[in-house]
Amino acid sequence: MHPIRSPGTLLTSSTVQGCVGSSPGAWSAFRSLIHSLYRHVPPQPVPHHQPDTTEKQTSEHVAHVRMAMASGRVGAALRCCTASTEPMNHKVQLGKDGPRMSRIGVGTIAWGDVRKGYGKTFDESTLQKTYVAARECGINFFDTAEVYGYESLKQDGSSEQILARCIETERMGNQAGALGNAADPVVVGTKYFTIPWTNMLVGGGFRLGRQAILDAVQESSKRLNMLPIPLYMIHFPFPTYSQNVLMEGLREAKELGFVDAIGVSNYSQAEMEQAQEILGKHGLSLACNQVKYSLLDRKVEKNGLLDASKKLGIHLVAHSPLEQGKLTTGALGRSDVSDDTKTLLKLLQLIGSLTGGYSIEQVALNYLLAKGVVAIPGCRTATHVQEVAGALDFELDENEVAMIDEKVDYQEKAK
Repeated sequence: MHPIRSPGTLLTSSTVQGCVGSSPGAWSAFRSLIHSLYRHVPPQPVPHHQPDTTEKQTSEHVAHVRMAMASGRVGAALRCCTASTEPMNHKVQLGKDGPRMSRIGVGTIAWGDVRKGYGKTFDESTLQKTYVAARECGINFFDTAEVYGYESLKQDGSSEQILARCIETERMGNQAGALGNAADPVVVGTKYFTIPWTNMLVGGGFRLGRQAILDAVQESSKRLNMLPIPLYMIHFPFPTYSQNVLMEGLREAKELGFVDAIGVSNYSQAEMEQAQEILGKHGLSLACNQVKYSLLDRKVEKNGLLDASKKLGIHLVAHSPLEQGKLTTGALGRSDVSDDTKTLLKLLQLIGSLTGGYSIEQVALNYLLAKGVVAIPGCRTATHVQEVAGALDFELDENEVAMIDEKVDYQEKAK
């Protein structure tokens, strides 16, 4: 299997004939024109082209463009004008000393959750195929939590338990063929639920104090059949736990060998900085902070969290990056999606077409990658995994990111 490149909106040669010609500067002119249309400002002049050592290579690109225009499929050829000869960097090291993992991960919040259709619209065999597709597409990061699919826990069907069997199947080679490469180990991130009465969901005792964290991480380790756990996070801060207690629990879990890397989730800038300060006294560091982040929710950009995390060397991991399907091609036909959002989707669709035939969801995810974060869209099917994995195969340039930012800024100010 390979990541899906969606057809997007195909442009005919007449659409771009006046912008893409034999001049090596034509692609810059074309981008300038498209950019101006969406900024509602006059096109910026394109500097006169100066021949350089790349003249021959650029001429070859233009020749490819002309051939594609003749066939009416311009999108992929336009992509070749800017395609890098270097392989895409699909992996990133999480934090300062965390695991090396794919920039797109698989969110498993629905795995085992009967309220989300588990057992009716999809089952474990579906998820086994989803897992295999993810690995074949180069994805090695899977995000879960002890409470995901908790209703199926007694039937060994929680998210952690299903994921464990997927990993074991890969390891044994029963179904995954050439998978199981030691050079690309699976990175699982799971989370500690801080509410005291979580025992009513997953068992164990009433949750208070550092020992409850150590007990919970060992139970997750059993369910995942994994020791150490590559990444262990605090799911969210809660009033019954001080930051000192939470970070002491994480520190001890790491020192005892239960986990490799430690992180937090849903932490504000102040909470993240406090947690980092506590861990720093022991020579440790947070690997990540998992937060909600998408084109329709950019609070982490506005409140300083994104910048603060970069300064501290802590990766942000974006959950809900596609806003429950509102940032997908299918959302164009949904009645619960606003006109402003549909206008944004059409811009993403246009950019995807000009970038090589990528879908709305792939552009929306690649936007987040351009901001330096890891994105974890929830995936239940192999087809969906292949779709989102396509976001790893290209890179929006700074003009395209700026174009999207300006459109969203304009819409937010108009509200």
